[in-house]
Order: sequence, then C-alpha cells, then structure tokens
Amino acid sequence: MKMLLMLLSFSALAFGHTTTLESGGFGSGFLHPISGLDHILAMVGVGMVAFLSQKKGYLLLVAFMGAMMLAAVIGFMGVEILFIEEGILLSIAVVFALIGYAKKISLNVIIAIIAFFGMFHGFAHGSEFQGGNFVTYMLGFSLTTLMLHLSGIVLAYGYTRILEKRSQVEALELA
Repeated sequence: MKMLLMLLSFSALAFGHTTTLESGGFGSGFLHPISGLDHILAMVGVGMVAFLSQKKGYLLLVAFMGAMMLAAVIGFMGVEILFIEEGILLSIAVVFALIGYAKKISLNVIIAIIAFFGMFHGFAHGSEFQGGNFVTYMLGFSLTTLMLHLSGIVLAYGYTRILEKRSQVEALELA
C-alpha cells in the first residue's frame, strides 16, 4: 500500500504537459521534453530503435522530428485533437516493443509508426504554448528531442556492446 501511495504521489511528474513551462521561447521549449518521463522515454526509445533498426536508422529521427514539428504548428494554430496523452503513453509502449523487433520489421513500416507517434508529442508541445516566440520555442524542444534521440542511440550502442562481450565470454567458456 505504501508503494502504491508513493507511485501515485509521483504520477504527475510522468507527464510533461502541465503548461507550467510554456510561457516563453527557447528556454521553455528546451525544458518541455525533459519535464516529463513520458517524453524522455519515448524519445530515448526512438533513438534506440533508430540504432537497432538498420543502416538508415537516421530516417527514423527525421520522421519523428518532422512529424513532431508539423503537429506542433497544428496544435499552436488551435486545432483540437482528442486522446493526445493516451497517444503519447501508447507511443512509449509501441516504441519499446519496436526495440525488440527493429531488425525484423521493414524500415518503412517503422518510419510510419514513429512519425505517427511523433505527431502526438508535437501536438502536445504546440497546443500548450502560451506566449513568447513560437519559432524559438520549437527550436528549443527540437534540440532537446534530438539530444534525447542521440542518448537513445548511445544507450543502444552500449547495450549491443555489452551483449557482444557477453557472447564472447560465453564462447570462450565453452571452448
């Protein structure tokens, strides 16, 4: 019971959509993606999938960021879309499921999935902007998004290196 209460007390920290950071330009845009665990997990996961997918994994980053920026503009214009938070949460589950299947699924299918979920994140960014310079705000959250993607690439690289070393040790033990 204590664990449940502790988790519930921290649940608000998991969502980056509190409108508390959306009152400026570059700085608030830069902080938005790291203000909630939902963005961090999804964007790091996209970087991991990009590394693990194929040699053209960078296209996943381009697809996510392009869709995110387009949807941010749509959100900024005041268009209403339902189930944004649910889409963001679903994106985490789907992206992390893709990590295990990145080499088995067509890169085009993965790009479509990643772009689709990038729209949810972008719409949330754009619709919650409250004032200041929207262009610099977009530049801020795009830069942070790219940094989180690159962090995912580094994590996936480290993970694959650990697996390679482990398999080498096991091969030596069997010999």
